Amino acid sequence: MQTRHSLSGDDDSPMNQLKTYLAGQEQEQLRFLRELVLQPSYSGSKQDVDNAGAIIAKELDMLPMRTEVVRQDETGNHLLFRSPACDNQHGSILLVGHMDTVFPRDSGFDSYREKDGKVFGPGVIDMKGGLVAAVFALKALHHQGLLDTIPITLLCNSDEEIGSPTSKEMITKEAQKALFGLVFECGGLSGEIVTGRKGKNGFNLTVSGRAGHAAFSGVEKASAILEMAHKIIAIEKLNNSRRQLVVNVGTVKGGLGPNTVPDSASASIDTRFLSQLDGQECIEALTRITTNCTIPGTSGELIYTGGRLPMEQSAGNDILFRLIEAESKRLGQKVLAELRSGVSDANTMASAGLPVVDGMGPRGDCDHSDREYMIRDSLPEKTLLAARVIATGWQQLQQGNLSFSAALRN
Repeated sequence: MQTRHSLSGDDDSPMNQLKTYLAGQEQEQLRFLRELVLQPSYSGSKQDVDNAGAIIAKELDMLPMRTEVVRQDETGNHLLFRSPACDNQHGSILLVGHMDTVFPRDSGFDSYREKDGKVFGPGVIDMKGGLVAAVFALKALHHQGLLDTIPITLLCNSDEEIGSPTSKEMITKEAQKALFGLVFECGGLSGEIVTGRKGKNGFNLTVSGRAGHAAFSGVEKASAILEMAHKIIAIEKLNNSRRQLVVNVGTVKGGLGPNTVPDSASASIDTRFLSQLDGQECIEALTRITTNCTIPGTSGELIYTGGRLPMEQSAGNDILFRLIEAESKRLGQKVLAELRSGVSDANTMASAGLPVVDGMGPRGDCDHSDREYMIRDSLPEKTLLAARVIATGWQQLQQGNLSFSAALRN
């Protein structure tokens, strides 16, 4: 039946029927998950990512979703799926998940395996399990006829693992006109839902000196590596546990050989921060360290390589989390609010002013490694939770019982 639109709490209401429907779809979810996991979709392989997108589009063919393909030359194409209700609304509920993974075809991690209540495979929680949850939440809502009344946009991008360089603008545009957002990265093992993420900035630091023969250089040599060593010590001192500011020099390169004075050296730097103010102050400190040289005859240059603004734990995000928490209690599930250090497309959505939470995908661990796994039972659990949150959130918005406007003004 797809004609009932009431969201009452009656035993035969669509809300309860969502659970009944999804209980019969578990094997179908695992079938879809297996197909996605066995399709490689490394960020650097456009054809493979496009093939993964084709699998998702085929799975949604039976739903009345309008499909938009945002074509790319080098990365995979991005996909947008919109419910029929989007045609009559100024904003929609924005669901986001990425199709790319960190595993090249020759990584050796290319299998799908189920054992002891876990599912193992490349991208199974980062984030193909999340894509399965989002797709089947849409299927469940369609089964109850709710896609005709709830405006929903599912955005599947192809380049999140490399910083979303070609999709960030599109995500921002969709977020600016959305009602609230759900991102389907993996949930925490203890039921964590991400209400905040640190920001990230990356830099390349280069130091120039003066080349020479080591045997004749003396103590006043303008060694780029020696100056870099002074700068690295100063940079690492920027770490501040009280402010949860993390600064890391990850790679260092320089020199031609032990008998030469190096005239150049370079280092890559990663920074993580809670607030935009902390991020800006860190940039200013790195700039001072770059400019102020200890070794005469040397100079430094700092180049910004990209990053994301923080997803601060805003009042709007907290309102959305409370909605999720209430629905999880009704389902007998447990959720916890989490501040996560890693970044995702939720950072971009939050930066656009959208109330958003992340971690709506299934629970698991060890992503970005050949030990990556998903807790099998968490896939139908999180799918049901997502469907309920979408339906209840829309209902409460329409009834005036859910509002983000005051939180956004603050």
